[in-house]
Formats: sequence, C-alpha cells, structure tokens
Amino acid sequence: MSLEENFRCFYSNFGIEQDPGKMRHLFNELYHDDFKNELDGKQSLDKDQLWKVQATIIMSKATVSVLMFKYVKPNVVEYKIHFKGTDEPIGKTVHCAYELKDRKIFNGRAVDKSSVATISNAATATANFCHVQKNVQALFNLFDGVPRSFDNKMDQAFEALYHPDFIHVPHNRAQCKERMNAFAESGTRMILVKFEPKDETHFEAGIRMINENIDVVGYPRGTISGSMLLKIEPHEDSVLAYAVMSDQKVVSSEEHAHI
Repeated sequence: MSLEENFRCFYSNFGIEQDPGKMRHLFNELYHDDFKNELDGKQSLDKDQLWKVQATIIMSKATVSVLMFKYVKPNVVEYKIHFKGTDEPIGKTVHCAYELKDRKIFNGRAVDKSSVATISNAATATANFCHVQKNVQALFNLFDGVPRSFDNKMDQAFEALYHPDFIHVPHNRAQCKERMNAFAESGTRMILVKFEPKDETHFEAGIRMINENIDVVGYPRGTISGSMLLKIEPHEDSVLAYAVMSDQKVVSSEEHAHI
C-alpha cells in the first residue's frame, strides 16, 4: 500500500479495531522507527511515546476522520485529522507536516498552535494515566488475600495514589482509608480487570474484589488530577467488558467496589 493508504487504513480503524497487536502493526507500517515530533522547541515525542498516546486514544474508542492528506514536497506530507470522543461532544483537530524517510512518517511538527497544545496535552494525559494505573496496580498487588493490618507498604502505596482532596462518593479520603484497612484485615484480594481512559482526565475501571464472603466486580468512573486519583464515583453506564461468572455478582451503584 502507498503511504496515504497506510495512513487512512490506520486511522479508519480507530473506534472499530480494538486488537492492540493489529493496531500496533498498522502503526509500525506508518511511522519510522526514528520518528520524532517537535512540539514547542522544548518538548518532543519519539515513536514509543506517540504509540502510548495513540493507544490511549484507541482504548477510549474515539473515532478519527482524515480531513486532508497531501504531499507538499516529494518527501514532505501535510495532514489534518479530527478526533471525536465517545463520551464528550468535543472534537479536536490536529494539523501536522512531516518529512518522510524510507516511505514512512519520520520527522515533523504541528502546523498551528492549537495542534501543538492538543498533541502536548494528549502526551501529558497519557503519561498521567500510565502513572495512575501503575500506582493502582502497585496498591492492589499488596491485597493478596492474606489477612493483615494496613501496613507501611500499603500506606505508602495509598499516599502515592490518592490526591489530598480525594473523595469516593460519598466517602472522603480518611473514610476511604479506613475501608481499605478493613479490606486488608479481611484478606480481600483486589484485581484490576479494566482501566480505560475516556478523555484527558476521566477513566473507567473494572475492579474485582474477593474474600471468603464476596466475589464482586464493580465498574466505577474515576477522575485524575495530574498523576493522582482525585475522585471515584459509580458509573451505571459502564460497559460490562468482562464476563461475570455464575458465582459472582455485579456490584450495584449503591454497593460498588472502589479503588
């Protein structure tokens, strides 16, 4: 396929194709291994960083429309693409120009300031979500099914994850910590089965909690502030992306599992 065909094939699969392996293959066919995107003279994105941004957008099930793709020189292309999220009625358009190398997108920049801001914000949001997800997983790993008091490791993991102004509707941060201590003492296992960014500050999570009395799966909605967790609330419209086994129950909004 030509470069334009590869370009249109990759972005036409946003919102449709959820297989990360297939999307990564299409991405590799389009972007050179030495890819670099200059943002503002101080920041730049390499290929791996760009993929993390793209993967976050793919996970959010956003769709992409190719508004323009053209050659301005034999080795330079200019394109304009429009992203539309599933949850927010807000679209963002990116307008970029890139040099080519080995018939792949290689080195370039955003054409206008709004595109620079869009790409930069997407990169920052992706880094923040990765950090939050890593800290959620680190905390959950400590809830391994062995009854124990809320020890120093748990406390450090809690402090690294939860924002000082955190609330878990309707509980505040201190109350949430007390509940986490109760889960630790009861030997509750916590398993993160889903973490899906929806826009630059919101995500949906799937959390399974297991002890001798319960085996439940909850699907709350989360809000981040920077790289910390600011808010958790029930999200009844969450898609049940993971099958619930016969001996489980899905947690209601009044009884939802929490991070």
